[in-house]
Amino acid sequence: MGRSNAEREELKRFRAEVHFERGRALFRNRKFAEALAAFDESLRQDESFLRAEIARAYALKRLGRPNEALASAARAIAGDAHAGLAYAARASIFQDLGRRAEAEADFGRAIALSPDEPRIYYNFACFWAVEGDEEKCRRYLSRALELDPQSKATATVDEDFVPFREKPWFQKLVALK
Repeated sequence: MGRSNAEREELKRFRAEVHFERGRALFRNRKFAEALAAFDESLRQDESFLRAEIARAYALKRLGRPNEALASAARAIAGDAHAGLAYAARASIFQDLGRRAEAEADFGRAIALSPDEPRIYYNFACFWAVEGDEEKCRRYLSRALELDPQSKATATVDEDFVPFREKPWFQKLVALK
C-alpha cells in the first residue's frame, strides 16, 4: 500500500528541512560552498521551500556570486511577495553591489512586511554600520536585540560593528544580563 499525497508532501518537506538545517549549520561555520549544496538539495526536495531559497541567496552572496544571488532572491520574492526576509536578502546583495538606494528601499520594505523579524533589523543595522551612520545603526541594532537577545553574542564579533564596539551605547546593548 502506497503513501497518500499528503504523506508524500509531508515527507518531501521533512527532507527539505533536514537539508536546510544542515545548510544553516554549515553557513554558521562559514562553509559557504557546502551550505549552498545543502540549500540546493533542500530545494530539490521541495522547490517551494522559501527559507531555503533565501538562504541560498545569502550563500551565493558570500561566495561572491551576486548575479546568481539576486536571481535566487528574486525567486524567493516571486514565491511570496510578502516575505520580508526575501527583500532583506536582496537588500544585502544590493548593498554589496554598491546599489545603496535599492538596498535601503528593500530593507524598508522588509521591515514593513515583517516588523517583528529580528534578522531584518540586525542586517539593516549592519547596513548602517557599513554606511557609517551611527545613530541608525544603534536604532536598528537595538530593535534587533530587543526582539532576539541571543544575537548579542553575534553582534560582539560581527565585523560590521567594529567602528562602534568601544562606544558606550554598543557596550550597553550587547551586555549580557
